[in-house]
Amino acid sequence: MINIIKFDSITSTNDWAKENAADLPLPSLITADEQTAGRGRLGKKFYSPGSTGLYFSLIFEAESGFDLITPASAVCVCDAIKKFSGKETGIKWVNDIFLNGKKVAGILTERFSSNGRMMTVVGIGVNFTTGDFPEDLPEAGSLGFMPDKTAFAVNVAESLLSINGNFSRDDILSAYKSRLFIIGKEIEFEINGRRYSGTAEGINSGCNLIVNTKEGKMILSSGEISIIMR
Repeated sequence: MINIIKFDSITSTNDWAKENAADLPLPSLITADEQTAGRGRLGKKFYSPGSTGLYFSLIFEAESGFDLITPASAVCVCDAIKKFSGKETGIKWVNDIFLNGKKVAGILTERFSSNGRMMTVVGIGVNFTTGDFPEDLPEAGSLGFMPDKTAFAVNVAESLLSINGNFSRDDILSAYKSRLFIIGKEIEFEINGRRYSGTAEGINSGCNLIVNTKEGKMILSSGEISIIMR
C-alpha cells in the first residue's frame, strides 16, 4: 500500500520527502500541483507553475543493486502517458521525456541515508497543459491533456515499485533503449569545460551513452547532451 500525501503548493516534493523521511511509512508518494522551488538535475530549476502540471516524488527503499532507477522511472512515465492519453513519447538520455521535439517531463533521482536506512526518492515533473514557458526554456512543451493527477502518479509509482521488486537489468535496458530517440543522431556535450560532438550509438549495460566522436568512442555516465540540428 502506497502512502499518499497531497499538497496544493510546496517548495519541492523531493526536498519535503527527504526532510520528513524518518517519519514517513514507505513507500510514500508526495504530490503537488505547484512547486515554488522545483529542482532538476545538475542544479537546474524545474519550472513548476500551479494547476497545469503535476509534480510528485516517490520515496522507498530500493532493492540491492537497483542502479537503473532513473531509466526505469523514465520508462514508467512514458508508459503512463501512453495509458492515459494514447500519446507516444520518447526519452532523451538520460532523464527527459519528449513529445514532438519538446520536453514534457523530467526526473530527478536522489539517494540518501535516514535512520540507518538507504532510501531513494524519485522526483517527477510533468507538463500536462503548461504554457507560457520562460524564455530560457526553449525546449519545454506540454502533453496537451489533463488526467486524473492522483491516478497518474499512482500508476507511475506502482509500476516503478513493481520493477523494484522484480528487478531485471535486461528488461529495463531494452525498454529504455526502445524509447531512446537520440540513437543515430549527432549530439554535443561537455566534459571538463571542453565541448565535443559525435554520433550517439547506443547504451551499455550501465545505461551509459556510447558516442562515436572524431577522438574515438566515448562513454558518458552523466551530464547534459544537446542534439545538433542541421
